[in-house]
Amino acid sequence: MNLRPSGYEAPEEGLQATAERVNPAESLGSSTDESTPLMLAEPSQHKNFGQPVVSNARAHVEQASSRMAALLTPVQAAARFQIPEYLLRRACSEGRLEHLRVVNALWLKPSSVAAFVESIQAGGRRDDS
Repeated sequence: MNLRPSGYEAPEEGLQATAERVNPAESLGSSTDESTPLMLAEPSQHKNFGQPVVSNARAHVEQASSRMAALLTPVQAAARFQIPEYLLRRACSEGRLEHLRVVNALWLKPSSVAAFVESIQAGGRRDDS
């Protein structure tokens, strides 16, 4: 059983609801009689905040996308360099392979993967164990 009031109750027959506009953001002890808030007092006044901060955003986006296009996922790197993917992921987690982590995705430079593969093939460190 819900004993709380519903929040809206119709005025009783002997009472009238107020006809003036009520702003719930105003405090109860407000002594101002203005009907519009101070911020809206002069809506025609234009504020010049200057030029946008990002002026050539397209160039930055294109540079970032070209850099990302040069990077490989572990699956792509494994296919390109004929090496098991788990070796690449293990080398990243151990800090032996340079990588970029974006949330849960790994991005690898082809040159870093090539150097890593050469070190494995040269017998510098065997990771098949």
